This record gives sequence, C-alpha cells and structure tokens, in this order.
Amino acid sequence: MKRWFSGLLAAVMVLLLLPASASGTESFYAYLYSNPPAAVGETASVALFLGQNSTSREYNTYFFQIDYDAEKLIFASATIGSKDPDVIDHSVPGRLTIGGYGEPRSDRFITLNFTVKAAGEATVKLVKAQMDVRANAAKDAQTASVPAGQSNTVTILCGGFPVELPKCASGAAYVTANGDYTFTADPGYDYDFSATVDGKTVAIINNGDGSYTIENVTGELAISANSTPTVKTYAATVKGDGSGDVSAPTSATHGQEYTFTVTQAANYDYAVAVTVNGLPVTCTVNSSGSSVYTYTIPAKSVTGPVVITVKKAPQSGTTQIVLAGSGAADVWDGVTSYTVKSGEAFTFGINHQEGFDYTVTVMAGEKNITLQRNAESTSTYTIPGDCITGGIIMVTITKTAQLALTVDAAEYVKYTDGSVVWLITAAPKTKLPATKSLYYGDTAMFWSEKYEAYAWLLVGKGTAADIAAAAKSTISVKGNSTVSVSYSGDVNGTGHTDINDAQYVYDLYNAKHSALDMEKFLRCDVNGDCGVNVGDVRMVVSLLLR
Repeated sequence: MKRWFSGLLAAVMVLLLLPASASGTESFYAYLYSNPPAAVGETASVALFLGQNSTSREYNTYFFQIDYDAEKLIFASATIGSKDPDVIDHSVPGRLTIGGYGEPRSDRFITLNFTVKAAGEATVKLVKAQMDVRANAAKDAQTASVPAGQSNTVTILCGGFPVELPKCASGAAYVTANGDYTFTADPGYDYDFSATVDGKTVAIINNGDGSYTIENVTGELAISANSTPTVKTYAATVKGDGSGDVSAPTSATHGQEYTFTVTQAANYDYAVAVTVNGLPVTCTVNSSGSSVYTYTIPAKSVTGPVVITVKKAPQSGTTQIVLAGSGAADVWDGVTSYTVKSGEAFTFGINHQEGFDYTVTVMAGEKNITLQRNAESTSTYTIPGDCITGGIIMVTITKTAQLALTVDAAEYVKYTDGSVVWLITAAPKTKLPATKSLYYGDTAMFWSEKYEAYAWLLVGKGTAADIAAAAKSTISVKGNSTVSVSYSGDVNGTGHTDINDAQYVYDLYNAKHSALDMEKFLRCDVNGDCGVNVGDVRMVVSLLLR
C-alpha cells in the first residue's frame, strides 16, 4: 500500500508541473496510473488523472470510457474527490463509463477500484476522454489528450499459475491457485487431450459443448493433444408431406456446406424449413428454371444434426379480396368483395368525399402495407401481384374528417424573474394531409413524436388557459415545411450526443441561458414530460450509455 501512495504522490507532482502546452492543441488532459501487483481477491486501484492546460483548474463536464479485462477484474467502485461520479455504468462487462456535469469542480483525479478475480496480466485502457466548461455547453465536448510521457493504458499483474495449451485449444494464460481452469476447442472435432499439474497427470472433464475443465489447479498447468483431431458428422433427416420430393444425403460434415434438392410437382405449393441443432437456418436457393430447386446450408451453419421439413399443398389459383372499414361504403360501385387470379395486381377505386381523408392498408399473409393513390385525379389504388398469393386478403379503408385542433400550454422552464417559458402543443384531432402542417404566425411549428402534436415555445406570464387561448388564435394550417424535434440526446444540435448535452439541459432548468433557442430548448425535453428538469439530464446520460 505504501508503494501505491508513493507512486500516486509522484504522479500528482508530475500533473502539477505540466506546462500549459503539454497536450498541444487541446485544453484538457487525462491519463492513467496503476498500483503494484495484486493477488486474486485483493483490490487493484487505478488513478485517472485529469486537468486543464491553463491557469484555470476548473471544469464542469467530464466523460470517460475505460475498457478493462473482465476475465480478470471486477469493477468495485469509483470516486472523484470524496464523492461518486454523477454517472457510473459498468453494465457491459469490460466497459466502465463515468462522467459528470453541473457546477464547476477542480478535482485532480478519479480513483478506480477493481477486485482481482483471476490470475494473469489485466489491461485497463482509457478509450474515450472528454472534458469541458459551461461556456462550451452548446458545442461538442472537447477531447482530453494524453500528455507526453504519460499513457492511456496500464497493466495490472494478477498472481496465479501459467498455463500451456496446444494450438488447437484456447484459454487464459494463467489460472488462479486452487481454482478451476476451463479451455475450449472447436466443437466440430473430437480430441484426445491430456493434462499435467507440475508434471503430474490430472483429470480433464469434457463439458460436451466444446469446453473442457480441470479442477483445483495447484501448480503450473500443461495441456496437450495426443492425436490429430477428427471432424464430426451429424445425422440429416427429412420429414413432412413433401419429403418424397426431396433428395438429400443422410449425414452432414461439420463446417462443410450441405446441399439437398426439392423437385416440385406441377400445381403444388411448397414450403421448406431447415434447422440445425434445433435452431432455424437460412439456406441459399437456386433453380435452373425447371422444377428442381437446390438448397445449400452454409458451411458455418453446419454445427449439429440437420432436420429438413417440406410441406406440400395443392394450388388454389385464386385469392379473395375483402374491402372493409369506415370508408368501404365509398368504393366504386359499392362492391366490397372480389375473387381474383393469384399473382396478378388488382386495382380498385374510392369516391373521395370532400372534407375527409382516406387511409388504405392491406394485410396479406405477414405483409402489412399502406397503399397510395395511383393519381390524384383517378382516386384508384393497386394491390401488388406479389401480395396476392391465395386465401383471403383484408383491405381496410379508414375515412377520417379533416382538421379540428386541441391546443394546450404547460410550464416548460421558469426563470428567476418569475417569467415562464411556456410549451405550446397543438394536436389536430384528425390527421393533416401530407402537404399541410401547422404554423405559429408565419413560422412552421415543430412536430414532436413525444407529444404527438406540433410544438412551440413562448416566454410570458399568465395562466395556462390564457396562454393556450392566445396561442390557438395564432395557429393556422399552411404548406408543409415542418421540422421534427429530435430526442436523440443531441440537445445542442452539434450532430453528436456527449456530456455537454447533459450540461446544456442542466443549465436550462437552472436558468443559465440568456436567450430562447427554440429547437435546442425543445430537444431538451428528452423524456417527453412537457418540462425540463433533472429527469431529462438523466435521460441524456442513459442515451450516452447505450
């Protein structure tokens, strides 16, 4: 422990003596420093040093991603100064994310603690480093560079016994004292492995899934393959009422393509499904234009028993089309059921009524498509031939009345002088035509999927009812030039989501922005609750961690 603290003190002295130009063009720097070796079960600590290459030592945001060897280390804790970072995520094995935002801070390093769980050399690497100040919250966070003479990678030595493996096997280079050791080999082959610990023969357990285990290792472990591995073969079976039309080998070789053919009888439909080890696989299918179809299972998919299922049924040749829904009464001639030839496109017409919109959807098998009018003048619709494959096709015609509007106002952000940024949401009760959208005065409103409404922001005082009433009188329907609000977490609109976006939201609900920036402010309601608060900062952080 004394060695760790003396090394830490030396690293801090290096940090304090760094010149302003230590990192070249960047304003911030970060690097790693590790402690001496640690045994299995002990704590290994790594210091992440950070700072600014100027007379100022303050920063508001920081965001770091650290990769570590999850086979040998378990993340335990992280502290900045005497506190936990605002953001800590280690849900992905081997990836640690830490970060912070808010008021200025001047902490010089973050301590990362890991518990050693296996022997060997464990690498910890800083793969992403960002730091910045509040003044830059509307920009991408700056990258913190590694000073000359320092490193973004450290190696922790974890105690244990070395392992020797044959070329056909893979596994860790070390094993924990008195621990179990597991290695793997290609499960498509049969092997004759043997093992010794300090020269004495020990038992190997075949786990049956390509992995092997040696229990309670107490010294140097040597594993060898005593003969050339032999490739495995698997049974291949065919079933289904179309099995008599299949020509297929009775066995498949591991790691090699497997091919079979289906000779289709005239006036029959066929469905072919293939599984390997009980799981479905996709085959390539080829035909020379005749009734013979060749199916090939890719070599990488041949890893177990093959089962081919072929279903065979007589072709009907016709398809029934049924028109239904609130707009079905407006179809030409009032006919709502047709029997048509399968495989050929079918066209029908609708008498479009003034003041109404029509939506036409088709459910054909597993396909669900929305049809568009063939032309504004004809009001006809066409179902593609590849959707007309037999059975019954349901066509739903939905008829909806055009615009009626609901306008609401909600407190979005309150300023220190008592004024409020109001969120105005305007929701048409019926869907607007594709060529129309809502305008506030002469400016297109923003469309928000979160609110399922058009959105606008106003600064003022009054009741929500008064604000909403005044806004409604200013909203009208005009040509379509609407911009949708992005809730990707990129609130400052730079094209990237980073920790500065969290700072931008934090500064908004703490009234640090002096002017209203419509689109950026709307983007700040990332969780869609019609207001900006700490929940939106947390949502930005959660998006960063995906």
